[in-house]
Amino acid sequence: TQEAVQHARAADVPLVVAVNKIDLEAADPERVKNELSALGVVPEDWGGTTQFVKVSAETGEGIDTLLEAVILQAELLELIAVPHAPGQGVVIESRLDRGRGPVATLLVQNGTLKRGDVIVAGECFGRVRALANERGENVQEAPPSAPVEMLGLNSTPEAGDEFSAVAGERQAREVADFRAGRSQAQRHASQKVASFESMFANLGQGEKRVLKLIVKADVRGSLEAITKACADIGNAEVSVNVLASGVGGITESDANMAMTYGAAVFGFNTRADRAAKTIIERESIDLRYYSVIYELLDDIKAILEGMLAPEIREEILGVAEVRQVFHSPRFGQIAGCMVVDGTVARNKSIRVLRDNVVIFEGELESLRRVKDDVTEVRNGLECGIGVRNYNDVRVGDLIEVFESRTVARALGAELRPQEPALAASETAV
Repeated sequence: TQEAVQHARAADVPLVVAVNKIDLEAADPERVKNELSALGVVPEDWGGTTQFVKVSAETGEGIDTLLEAVILQAELLELIAVPHAPGQGVVIESRLDRGRGPVATLLVQNGTLKRGDVIVAGECFGRVRALANERGENVQEAPPSAPVEMLGLNSTPEAGDEFSAVAGERQAREVADFRAGRSQAQRHASQKVASFESMFANLGQGEKRVLKLIVKADVRGSLEAITKACADIGNAEVSVNVLASGVGGITESDANMAMTYGAAVFGFNTRADRAAKTIIERESIDLRYYSVIYELLDDIKAILEGMLAPEIREEILGVAEVRQVFHSPRFGQIAGCMVVDGTVARNKSIRVLRDNVVIFEGELESLRRVKDDVTEVRNGLECGIGVRNYNDVRVGDLIEVFESRTVARALGAELRPQEPALAASETAV
């Protein structure tokens, strides 16, 4: 809600607020008014300028009132369209239909779009072969404010692209080609800048791990949502690079690109054709299908988390103080110790500390209690400790027994600095 208010202010357009779900017992329109008033959206009945309409999408209650409020707002803004002019408007959505080709949903904002018109929509162009209204009925023309589905474009435009009718196909092709060339030049320039920035950012650092993806979706809106979300996933160590994306099925060229660059192929509500499947199976390319965006993004996050270097955590199990030093023909030097903290266990990692300075790290080789070999000795008991490959233990040294654990990291949880491990008798507060 806060983001919608910010967008409206940035675009300098008025708001009409629909307070939904008023059919529920828990509905509280006054609370909604209070929250929006705090954002500067004040209802008319509170002395503001914003229309608030109570509606229920479930029962249909208030929908007519909402439409009247929108019409009233349009009248106040004195919005005027010229119907007897070439059609102009905006692309709402687009998709690639297997039987009909590119299908674009358009909103006519000025003029009238007619069947047979030649239009340019973003970097696409084509002749209007068919128009269908919001009820799916074929129509010959679409006046201002009419939403229609259109067939005839050479490819799928992006949501938000503006369209306009032009004199002929030659002009349409020239405009579309010019826009495509300009976009390609901008992409190349941004890629070079990003490449240099990445190179300098990585100087003196480890190589960043990158998940390479090729994404295909059924409609342009879903594709844009997925690619934008992919760009936001990752951190300084791992990231996603969408090498290619498009509307429609997964083709042989997609499979070849995945093979060349070592990328995975994700299809959202779309499938691979036979030629693509042959390459994917032969080259063991990772191919995944999805119908829910959140599941796709969760999988990407899980893959990136698996690419993160694990975190090593240490836990001090016990500390023994050297009281005497003996020599054994079998084990060499044996330290007679008193366990002063925690538990000392055999075959664990140890550190020898002298004056609180680590002078050796190794492994506890033998552990005896009186004359018996034991696996562990608890706090307050005496024991004999043999340290593998070390024969310089002295009275007063401390032998610190610890255990290291490898912990998988979650994306978003940055690697923490290694904190001093707590002694076995200490408690974290």
